[in-house]
Amino acid sequence: MDTILKNAIVSIQIGVEDYLSGDERRGLSAVRNLVAGILLLFKEKLRRLSPADSGEVLVKKTLRPVRNPSGSLRFRGQGKKTVDVQDIKERFTSLGVVADFARLDVVIGLRNDIEHYQTTVTAEGVREILAKSFIVIRDFITTELDEDPADMLGSQTWATLLEENDVYERELAICHTAMDQVDWLSAAAERVGGHIRCPHCGSELVKPDKPDVENLEQLVFHCASCGKGSDFDNVIEAAVDDCYAGEIYVAATDGGDPPVGTCPECTKETFIVAEGRCIACSGKLEFTRCLICSASLGPDDQDNNGLCSYHAWQADRDD
Repeated sequence: MDTILKNAIVSIQIGVEDYLSGDERRGLSAVRNLVAGILLLFKEKLRRLSPADSGEVLVKKTLRPVRNPSGSLRFRGQGKKTVDVQDIKERFTSLGVVADFARLDVVIGLRNDIEHYQTTVTAEGVREILAKSFIVIRDFITTELDEDPADMLGSQTWATLLEENDVYERELAICHTAMDQVDWLSAAAERVGGHIRCPHCGSELVKPDKPDVENLEQLVFHCASCGKGSDFDNVIEAAVDDCYAGEIYVAATDGGDPPVGTCPECTKETFIVAEGRCIACSGKLEFTRCLICSASLGPDDQDNNGLCSYHAWQADRDD
């Protein structure tokens, strides 16, 4: 067995053992080992795709051009430094290798939050990471490494991953059911509600204490992972940002109007332009059309007293 694959298996096994120990002090170690194991599985795929006698070129961070005896050029891997997450994503894309980076990014984000803000992580927190890692590991070993995950990882490790994923999915279903009972008032707000996370630990295992409130601002959420509570006001900005992250990025890079703006009433980044309403405070625009040219006005135009930016500039210049 190649060293990369062996290290990947050992990392995942140790991560599961750390979790099964029941010692919260080993929670961070469990998370680190799981993430390391997944990245090593990805590197194993790159190793298998690397041409023979290339110094495992696809795994190495640095590529060095060399000449064959015939005079043609080829590349060899150089040094001991291997590819990072971004390198892996780029090489997988160009090679047509499929991996669930969306879930992996969530796992890495949770790991980073734990490393930066917590000294220990609860068993429930590790369970969430185990569950998300399980999908990434299972699919990649099966489809890209063409092996049986139970055989590769060992029966105990695989059984634990299966069991914890089932427990997590049941708890997640309970949270989703509770969230579905909230009257979100609009499709956009309901979409944002699906992105609410615990501000203390980053878990998606949150549910409202009382879903039948008159105003969304009255919602209070309980986290099943860390046990802490949070007000609607404490979670909504991050949820909107997460929900519209893709569209915000496209608007910033390709041009166009951003889908979210600063609410002129509560000053949060929670004003949904398409709805003309703030999700956080339900505030609406005072001015929707320019008094001179009838151009559509957004949340950033509200300080212009009913004028678009161009006519507000002209008015200021004339003064």
